[in-house]
Amino acid sequence: MSSSAAVASKRAALGFFSGVKALFGGLGFIVTRPSMWGWSMIPIIAATLLFTGFTGLAIWGSNELSHHLLGGGETTASAIGMWALRVVLWLVSIVVAFLVAMSLAQPLSGFALEAIARRQELDLTKRQWPDQPFIASTLRSLRVSVAALAVSLPILAVLAVISILVPPLSIVTIPLKFLVTGLTAAYDFIDYPLSLRGSGVRSRLGFMKEHFWAVTGFGVAAALLLLIPGFGLFLLPFGVAGATRLIVEADQKAARGL
Repeated sequence: MSSSAAVASKRAALGFFSGVKALFGGLGFIVTRPSMWGWSMIPIIAATLLFTGFTGLAIWGSNELSHHLLGGGETTASAIGMWALRVVLWLVSIVVAFLVAMSLAQPLSGFALEAIARRQELDLTKRQWPDQPFIASTLRSLRVSVAALAVSLPILAVLAVISILVPPLSIVTIPLKFLVTGLTAAYDFIDYPLSLRGSGVRSRLGFMKEHFWAVTGFGVAAALLLLIPGFGLFLLPFGVAGATRLIVEADQKAARGL
């Protein structure tokens, strides 16, 4: 890339608050469009069922693991240690259960999420993309989700181990878990508007690199919404609509050469 092209690319990159604005814009789009509510319920129902099942399994596994590591808490010290470990494992398990549920709900309800991305882009640009083959689109979404989990889950596991072994470092590991969760969600969400353009995995990574701060803002905003009890189950349709807005804004800014 020439120096002038590099400067132009840097100028065209979106900022942190563009990502935040895109996510909340997607939320507003879904809430104010009754025609989108039916499509939105499909991924919400899928995510709810998966999240409930995985959370139950995760909590049961956390209890069994803490009991196996520290016993039944026969003494006061061991009981306190067991419950402290159990709480940490619960928190990590719920995050993991959410990521897995969201990742699997996406390919299962991919047709609905793609419809949301199409309608959001049509609303913004009046542009209609050709339909993607259903099976190919579903398999692509599954590959994207598996790739995101393959990267994020080991990182979350390492951060959880550090939190358990060195509790004072939780002041660092908890924000990092928060950031990893948000970036993983952002990576999954931008799959839909980019897939409408026939883009591959490299294009997704390239977009995240070029617009790193915007994607970070998008991910942080998504992670903040997850702190609202039960809100995470609504994040799929909001996130896909928001990611579409982010991609459209990036395209428009690049076209203007800004």
